[in-house]
Amino acid sequence: MNKGRYGRISLEDVSRQAPITGVKNFILSDNGAQIKDYSFDFQHPNIIEGIALAICVRGNARVKINLQEYHIEPNMIITLLPNYLLEICDYSDDWLVEFIFISFDFVSDFKLIAETDLFEQVGKITCLKIKEEEMLNLLDFHAFIVKKYKREDHLYREEITKSLLHTLVYEVLQLLNTYEITPNGKVLSRSEKYLTHFIGLLFQFHRQERSIKFYADKMFLTSKYLSKIIREASGKSVSQWIDEMVIMEAKAMLKSSNLTVLQISEKLNFPNASFFGSYFKKRTGISPIQYRES
Repeated sequence: MNKGRYGRISLEDVSRQAPITGVKNFILSDNGAQIKDYSFDFQHPNIIEGIALAICVRGNARVKINLQEYHIEPNMIITLLPNYLLEICDYSDDWLVEFIFISFDFVSDFKLIAETDLFEQVGKITCLKIKEEEMLNLLDFHAFIVKKYKREDHLYREEITKSLLHTLVYEVLQLLNTYEITPNGKVLSRSEKYLTHFIGLLFQFHRQERSIKFYADKMFLTSKYLSKIIREASGKSVSQWIDEMVIMEAKAMLKSSNLTVLQISEKLNFPNASFFGSYFKKRTGISPIQYRES
């Protein structure tokens, strides 16, 4: 992959483009969103810098998520977590989705994250076909959130939105746990298989292991070869993938639990709280305590 053609889609990037409703850390589509509304180069892979939930309302598309190809059609939910790779290969002229795009910091104080292993559950299922009635219920709920969110004069607008979002996530988790998911069946290239395997291992072991050698051994590769193939497939190094996953988990625990910094450092397998604090500050610019209090 040509690193120069490897982009990122952040909340700030999306917030500058219409038609959407949104303020800091949270964006909702309003009356649907189409590709033509946005200036991103979707024909090349982009890293998603946030959490996204999209519902296909009409039309169809062929997309790659973490290099796995999916055929998107009406009544389908698409869930994207931080650092997911998104590429839109083809789509019909009438393809329309409703979406919610959330920064990780916005939801990091939800107890939901700590209580339900949210990232592990959602990470197992990227695209899900649901019944039309279920889709309509989700769209109604989405429209209700938009309606409440548009009330800019409401003193508790953000608090209400967070509560509604909390409920919506539970609704989606219920759907994900209801359906039997079948493999996509798309044949991946050798490097794509390695990247998909590595990401799966990272979700499973990032709390315990941060060494490249650990993941290389799990994949029966040398550290040098794993580093090379992950860089080629994703545009990022193995260390970057590991660091971003660990920081994401640390932020979730800092905001969504009463664990001390020492307890969090132990859960993430750091030798002590001081080492964890230095690791966190080097990668975020602030200390764990500063992040918790922000």
